[in-house]
Amino acid sequence: MKARKRVGILAASFFGFAIATTMLAAEDKPTSLSDANAAVEANLRTPGGKKFDEQMGTEFVQKHLASLRQCKQTSGNDLRSFWILLQLNQEGTAKEVLLYPETKLGTCARGSLLRETFLPPPHAAYWVSVYMQISH
Repeated sequence: MKARKRVGILAASFFGFAIATTMLAAEDKPTSLSDANAAVEANLRTPGGKKFDEQMGTEFVQKHLASLRQCKQTSGNDLRSFWILLQLNQEGTAKEVLLYPETKLGTCARGSLLRETFLPPPHAAYWVSVYMQISH
């Protein structure tokens, strides 16, 4: 299983539909996949966003793949590659996790990703994405 950084990678089918179950306050509505992707793209167009994306890609591989590896053992035959989109608060805590497509592996990992802390982003409500290329 390899995590690829977001820079320069966009799947053409990414704008399809996905179920996005997240841990949100009752008054919050889940972010649509297209809105989250637009925020990621906007962040990548800034110098600070490009730098953060590189740092996040390195950190994700070093610190956060363990939870996904644990889930790989329980995901059965559903080992499709997928995107993880994370909305981070100012402190680097994930406030929303979207998956495309929704896979057993991603669904398993979502809970642990919501409990982990990432690099503090350039600003609050900051969207990043990581492509998880699964090797069988």
